[in-house]
Amino acid sequence: MSNPFKKITNNANDSQKKWSRNETSETESRKCEGCGAARPKDTNLTTCDYCGFKFMTIDEIIKTDK
Repeated sequence: MSNPFKKITNNANDSQKKWSRNETSETESRKCEGCGAARPKDTNLTTCDYCGFKFMTIDEIIKTDK
C-alpha cells in the first residue's frame, strides 16, 4: 500500500516554481514627506497611516447612503 501523503508532498515539491537568484519581487512606492514611511504609488490614500501627514486635500464632502 502506498502512502498518499508522500504522493501529495512529492507533487507539491515537483510543481512549485523554482526561483533563480536574479528574480526579485518589488513594488513601486513613494515616501511620506512627513515621516518617510513607504506607501504604494498610484493609490487613493489621502493621509499617512503612521504620522497623519495629508498627501492630498479633498474639498468635496462625500455623502454616504444611510
